[in-house]
Amino acid sequence: MATKVFISWSGDLSNKLADAVRQWLPGVLQFVKPYFTPSDIEKGAKWASNIAGELESSDIGIICLTKENLDKPWILFESGALSKNLDNSRVCTLLFGVDTTDLKGPLTTFQTTKFEKSDFKKLVKSINNTGGEQKLEESVLDQVFDMWWGKLETSINEILKNHRSTEQSEHRSERDILEEILELSRLGVKTRSRGYEFSPGVLMDLAESMMELERIIEMEGSKKAYSMLRRMRKPMDYLFRRSDYPEIWEKYRMMRNESRHLFMNKDSDEDEKS
Repeated sequence: MATKVFISWSGDLSNKLADAVRQWLPGVLQFVKPYFTPSDIEKGAKWASNIAGELESSDIGIICLTKENLDKPWILFESGALSKNLDNSRVCTLLFGVDTTDLKGPLTTFQTTKFEKSDFKKLVKSINNTGGEQKLEESVLDQVFDMWWGKLETSINEILKNHRSTEQSEHRSERDILEEILELSRLGVKTRSRGYEFSPGVLMDLAESMMELERIIEMEGSKKAYSMLRRMRKPMDYLFRRSDYPEIWEKYRMMRNESRHLFMNKDSDEDEKS
């Protein structure tokens, strides 16, 4: 029986790194069946019929972390789902240019593997131990790993070398984010005769967009945008509370608490003017 390995990622760099690992693993351990979604869009669109089932049936979870995705909703959501279905010893964070001290929250509970030969080999050995009768003898695994390692190392180094982060050059306007929030709100709730159906992927994107808008308001001090955001607070809270995904509500609350000083300062200014 194949060992199912769920490879979690978020962001362009993490996507490429995770795909390289996905292609490499079955060459070393032929009984391994990796699961990897090629795009964030498919993560949202296929949630109910595909990703949820894969999370539940996986034997191993590998979470590909870069500096750009440490607090991204999909990483946190999928790692939380993996931890519910697997023993923590079978969920591993794979670090690319990240130190263990950079990790926070739920990501600190998992085993960490740095992308270097000796550490990555330990991860491969852990996966091999789930193979049952198909498991490779340690001496055979050592030979196969040494033979294949160079190919993966070259591929990963090439990806890291060619990567150009667009995080600072990409600036989104307040209007763009507000429009995205409205669109996500429309997608997140579908009215049915029996009530409401919430898409977890859309809800996570919605929470992230709300927090991004708050950060922009804090930096740029737009009173008009803040007034709009202030009006949206109660309906947004209601939307998250009504969902069937308490972990999303908790994540949203945590992000809100981190930016509470913004609301307190702005509300004080508003009260003084009234």
